[in-house]
Amino acid sequence: MKLLNFSTGNAKLGKRLIFSLPAGYSCPHAGVCKTLADRTTGKITDLPQENGPSWQDYRCFAAMAETRPAVRNSRWHNWDLIKETMYVSDNTTDALVALIQQSINEAQPARSKYDLLRIHESGDFWTQVYFNAWLQVARNNPMLKLYAYTKSLGMWYEKRHEIPDNLYLTASVGGTLDYLIPRYPEVFYRVAYVVYTEEQAKQMGLDIDHDDEHCFGPNPFALLVHNVQRAGSEAQKALTKRRKENKWTGYKK
Repeated sequence: MKLLNFSTGNAKLGKRLIFSLPAGYSCPHAGVCKTLADRTTGKITDLPQENGPSWQDYRCFAAMAETRPAVRNSRWHNWDLIKETMYVSDNTTDALVALIQQSINEAQPARSKYDLLRIHESGDFWTQVYFNAWLQVARNNPMLKLYAYTKSLGMWYEKRHEIPDNLYLTASVGGTLDYLIPRYPEVFYRVAYVVYTEEQAKQMGLDIDHDDEHCFGPNPFALLVHNVQRAGSEAQKALTKRRKENKWTGYKK
């Protein structure tokens, strides 16, 4: 049986399982950050949508990793397998849950199993059925803490009363459904904002997260723009300035 690929940590994150899909392609509500890496060549295409402040136009951090064939192939394998499972099954949700669960079991180390799982280092919840499957996976694994940044706020709101206690969702600002965040603050209280400078975060009254720790807290927080940004963009100008000041500009590969 074919299984999904999970990685086990990176330069930003410690020991945990990490699941990813192709950036942009699987992000139905991406907005100012919409970025695609060509499946064959890895060439980056920026496709921002005009739904945010005019100055805010930045590349998806995760998409840039897909310039590397191994990363790109792993993520496309996952998306192809999920779609295949959905389209050939009579009970789509149960089939997805079984696939995800078996893949998690296989990815866990034999000793000292990980108790954290990040859903979508890249990608997002792209259908309600797929979102519902992850809800059930969380219910089936009460000792595992699962978390995700998401712009698929409609799917979240639809199931707002059914989110398991061990699934932590963060509303990621910059998508086409941002208007739901202030409308339903009792649901979308943990919110991530991308900022260009430490000063901007301070003005907004936000702490800056570097290790996903804020994904488990009750408050909004900021993420500093990083990685390689589009030439001439305000995001790239901010990175260049920070680099000259010997400040942090990104995670090591």
